[in-house]
Amino acid sequence: SISMTLKSLLSLKYPKGKLSIIVVDDGSTDSTYPIAKQFESSQCAVYRKKNGGKASALNFGLRRCTTEFVGALDADSFVDPAALLNVMGYFEASPMIMAVTPSLKVYTPNTMLQKVQRIEYLIGVFLRKVFALLGSIHVTPGPFTIYRKSFFDMHGNYDEHNLTEDIEVALRIQKHGYYIENALHANVYTITPARFWPLYRQRMRWYI
Repeated sequence: SISMTLKSLLSLKYPKGKLSIIVVDDGSTDSTYPIAKQFESSQCAVYRKKNGGKASALNFGLRRCTTEFVGALDADSFVDPAALLNVMGYFEASPMIMAVTPSLKVYTPNTMLQKVQRIEYLIGVFLRKVFALLGSIHVTPGPFTIYRKSFFDMHGNYDEHNLTEDIEVALRIQKHGYYIENALHANVYTITPARFWPLYRQRMRWYI
């Protein structure tokens, strides 16, 4: 899926001179790294590091980021071409907005479990918008939440000792009095578990 992920990023309707892509391979043992290297260019840098977990990989990328805004996209997720433009407008409303979350949806559900998750994710799209209106978003999803990089510069990078770094950083943003918005029309699609046990392990990690 890494090839589809990178193709979707390179297809974003956004000024190419203002978009920098950093790929971090966190010690994979499959073909992720050689496939990602095929996309390396002046716009797309590809790195490989020893396995240290997702937060470690995110921090590796953050340390190499020089832009005003920064986001991440999981290797099993794909962005709609207009997603980034739809996100960025929200930052203009206030300098206190430190993160904007997308609308996360299920990519091509095939099994019954995936179809159930599709409905769950659509309900989540509605709820995240409601939470934004109430100032109570409690998670900035890994797939394509965009942040002001200044937040990390002032308050530290991702917590590498936390199982759900996207929840920890969302709560930390609000702890410091900042806001999280939601871009309803910024669509991001993710591959969800097709079978029971992978879904069980995923949800155990989330809720623990």
